[in-house]
Amino acid sequence: MNLRLVHALLIMLSAALAVLFGLWCLDLYGREDGVARLLAAIAAFATSFGLVVYDSWFLRKTRTLR
Repeated sequence: MNLRLVHALLIMLSAALAVLFGLWCLDLYGREDGVARLLAAIAAFATSFGLVVYDSWFLRKTRTLR
């Protein structure tokens, strides 16, 4: 496994972790109340989306590298 694929895998794992964190924040927001938990969930989902966009850009940009 080359460095390019390791980087892409770590970025995708980070995106998945951000989604899990966002779901956890939404669960806490549903049980208790608080705007901070909702804002944290929104930020986590936005971060996950940004990581997926970055990962697709990175894979396109480095496609020709070996």
